[in-house]
Amino acid sequence: MFMMVFTLQVNSTTINIKEKQQHFSFSYRFTIQNLPSDAQEVEIWIPLPTNSQYQKVTQYSINSPFSHQIIEDAQYKNRIISLKSGGNIPQNVTISLNLDIIRQEVDPTYQKNMVSNQQDLKRFLQPDSLVPITGKIALEAQAVVNDNMTPWEKIKALYEHLNRTMKYDKTGTGWGNGDAIYACDYRKGNCTDIHSLFIGMVRSLGIPARFTIGFPLPENKAQGAVNGYHCWAEFYLKDQGWVPVDISEAIKHPEKREYYFGHLDPNRISFSTGRDIKLNTNYGVESLNYFIYPYVLVDGKPFYDIKKSFRFKRQ
Repeated sequence: MFMMVFTLQVNSTTINIKEKQQHFSFSYRFTIQNLPSDAQEVEIWIPLPTNSQYQKVTQYSINSPFSHQIIEDAQYKNRIISLKSGGNIPQNVTISLNLDIIRQEVDPTYQKNMVSNQQDLKRFLQPDSLVPITGKIALEAQAVVNDNMTPWEKIKALYEHLNRTMKYDKTGTGWGNGDAIYACDYRKGNCTDIHSLFIGMVRSLGIPARFTIGFPLPENKAQGAVNGYHCWAEFYLKDQGWVPVDISEAIKHPEKREYYFGHLDPNRISFSTGRDIKLNTNYGVESLNYFIYPYVLVDGKPFYDIKKSFRFKRQ
C-alpha cells in the first residue's frame, strides 16, 4: 500500500530555558479496524499539539494512506489533522503521528501569558454542554467564597475546597465525561470530571476558565507506553494571565497540593483546549465533548472500532 509521509521541521524555535524542562518524542498511533466492505468514505480528525510559551513542537510527521490537511477549529484555534479516504478503502487503516516536543515547567512567575483579544476570553465565561455555570454549581461556589476576597483568593478557596471534598475515583459509571453535575453530586470522578466542576464554579464567579487535555509522561521512566489522557484547568486574571491548576494530581499527591495551584510539571503534553469542539464534516457539523482521541466518520456515521497506542521516549 502507498504510504504518504509528511514532515515539518521547525528550525527557529526559541525556548525559555529554565530549571525544569523535558525533551521527548511522542508516538500517537491508531488502527481503524473492520471497516465495512461497502464503505464509500472515511473522514478522520486527530488533534495536533500547538506551540505555546511552555510547549514547542519542533518536528512532527504523519504516516497515513489517506491525504490530509492541517486545519483549525473556529472557537479555540486548536490545530487539527483532517484526513479523507480516496479510492479503495482497506479493511484496516493504520495512521501514526510522531512528535518531537520540548516542554517547559509552567510557572507564572517566569513569564506572564497575557491575552489581548477580549473575544478570546468571552467563550471561557460561557457554559459548556456538561459544564453549567448556574444552579447548584454557582450555589456551591458562592458558599465557598465571600465578597472580601480578591479574585485570586476566591479561586484558591475553590481549589482548596475541591481538594478537600473530591475523590479521584474511576469506579462505577458516569465518570470520565467531564460532567460537572455528576462531579458535584457524587463528589468523585477522574480529571475531566473534577476540573469540569472547578471550571463551572470559576466561571460562575465571572472569571474566565478553560479546559486543556493531553497526555501525561510517567515521571520516573525514560520511555514506554502512555495508558491514557490527562487534563487540567486554567483561569485568567488580568494581572496574571492564564494560571494553571491540576486538582486531580493534587488529590493523588497531597504533598504537591500547593505546587499544583499555579504550576504544572513538564512531564506532559497538551493536545487541545476547550469543550464542545466543532468539526465541519461532509455531512454537517459534529460537536466533540473534548478532543484527544481520533474521531472517525464512515459514510457520515461515527465509527468506534479503533485500537490506540501511545508511547514516549525522553531525549
